[in-house]
Amino acid sequence: MFTLELLFLNEEGSTVKILVDDPKTDLTAEEIELAMDAIIGANVFTSKGGNFVEKNGARVIERNVTEFEIA
Repeated sequence: MFTLELLFLNEEGSTVKILVDDPKTDLTAEEIELAMDAIIGANVFTSKGGNFVEKNGARVIERNVTEFEIA
């Protein structure tokens, strides 16, 4: 399972995350930056510390789960 984390700074300078489950595997840094610019420009999300004002990073997190059968 993959999760895309988009990290923004809000008006107080705190980091805020938006998580996207199962993003496209062939995303480029340019596509991610364009999406983050659109999110900031649309001003549709807010946080306790105010609106999103700046990009602070992005990363893909891979999570592996191994289950064991317990009798």
